[in-house]
Amino acid sequence: MLARINSIFCILLLFKGASSSHNVSQLACSRISQELPGEVYYSGSSDYSNSLASYFSLQEQELSPSCIVQPKTSSDVAKTVSIMRGFLKQGVQVAVRGGGHTSFSGAANINHGVTIDLGLLSKVDVSPDQKTVSIGPGARFFQVWQVLDPLKLSITGGRDSDVGVGGYMLGGGLSYLGPLLGWACDNVVEYELVLASGRIVTVNEQAYPDLFMALKGGSNNFGIVTSFTMKTYPLGKFWGGFIAYESTAATQQVDAFSRFMGVEPYDPHAAMIQTYGFTAGVSIISNGLAYTKPVTYPAVFTDFVDNTTTISNDLRIDTMASFANETDSYQSYNQRQIWYTTTFAHSPKVYSTIYSLWNSSLAGISDIDGINWYFTLQPTPALNNTNSLGLNPADKRLCIAMITAWYTNAADDDSVSAAVKKLFASIDAATKAAGVYRPFKYLNYADGSQAVIASYGPRSNAYLKSGYYTTQFKQHFQDGVVAHINRILPYSQKRLKSLEARKGMFGDDEP
Repeated sequence: MLARINSIFCILLLFKGASSSHNVSQLACSRISQELPGEVYYSGSSDYSNSLASYFSLQEQELSPSCIVQPKTSSDVAKTVSIMRGFLKQGVQVAVRGGGHTSFSGAANINHGVTIDLGLLSKVDVSPDQKTVSIGPGARFFQVWQVLDPLKLSITGGRDSDVGVGGYMLGGGLSYLGPLLGWACDNVVEYELVLASGRIVTVNEQAYPDLFMALKGGSNNFGIVTSFTMKTYPLGKFWGGFIAYESTAATQQVDAFSRFMGVEPYDPHAAMIQTYGFTAGVSIISNGLAYTKPVTYPAVFTDFVDNTTTISNDLRIDTMASFANETDSYQSYNQRQIWYTTTFAHSPKVYSTIYSLWNSSLAGISDIDGINWYFTLQPTPALNNTNSLGLNPADKRLCIAMITAWYTNAADDDSVSAAVKKLFASIDAATKAAGVYRPFKYLNYADGSQAVIASYGPRSNAYLKSGYYTTQFKQHFQDGVVAHINRILPYSQKRLKSLEARKGMFGDDEP
């Protein structure tokens, strides 16, 4: 009986704490609304509902912030940050959203807190000399390609038209131009950043160089980026698309990918993704191919074109916008989603082992309602040590593995998550046995449970901490911005035990 009373008392305390935090959040929302009239939305309004409905995954859509702030300018973001500083110390939490494409709950939204939705910061401004383009964090890549394609220009940008610029750039960024030009973040020449103080600063190689490097892979731990200025590159129409096969072609296609990964010298115009897919009881294997020249069926992809078992083939010469729209057409919106990732170096025989492990995993998930089980492999961009990701250029190219699982019922969350983690534990064991495992976790493909920042390695982590300290941010608060994945600085033991352990950094000082 005493245990039951204690349990009820604890529940009441938790409810009181949550209610108190929600009330303070409402005060914060009211204060922001006074400063930014018309830019704060509450539950029950169409703007609030539309913002939530536009998140990619159901897990993010299901969260209910006390309010959603949609700033229209960098100054509005700065005002919001300045107002929030005082409320953070009272337990209010903040989430920052760019496109809202990351799947796990809390990636860019927050229950009973304040969500800052950067969707209206969506400029795409090409410089007069056309050598750079300035892009807002809320822009989607279809907006970027609409501007750049007619100019026969491109950037290291997203391959899916609906992905938002902000999170994509801060997490690294994979692109069709990656083999030639590196990660997307490597090609950012300047950031406009709102610091923890609410001050707006320009960050580049000359101004705050430590912070400039830290932003290239360090997520939202250093402030809110309100503009990215990127190098542009000449690119008109090029060859690419998707080709899919029956599962009977798996051995041939997996071996072709192994040869592709092992080719030296590597063709810097060739990019690809190989996918093992399971939908409605049917397995397929597909390749997303891109060759950034108008060359039909280039020799580097000869092994992937086998029409004897082809289900579909839309390989063609087309625009970046067209390819990005096609990629988005294969996405599954408004579903429960789990993503997970790992990385390994090339070894000729490891790919067939991984395919066998994926194929064996189907028995454990095939009865889950609405399950789709898609596993992708793709090479990293050129590794040039011009970011904070901690990758060794001596590795030349690594292979990033990712699973995208979507399904129908919340009751299956734990089962799907367990199956995902079991599969990746077996893959990591196989790559470790082959001596090719790498600890790196690509932030934009990671699950919230994965230690992404730590996976960059001690050297990069030390650098990130240095960048944090040299900008005089302070770890003053227990409840700050909910970061995309992980904080950089160590947590207290109390915070490590918290479900809200992944915080960002709203400090008090400025450079």
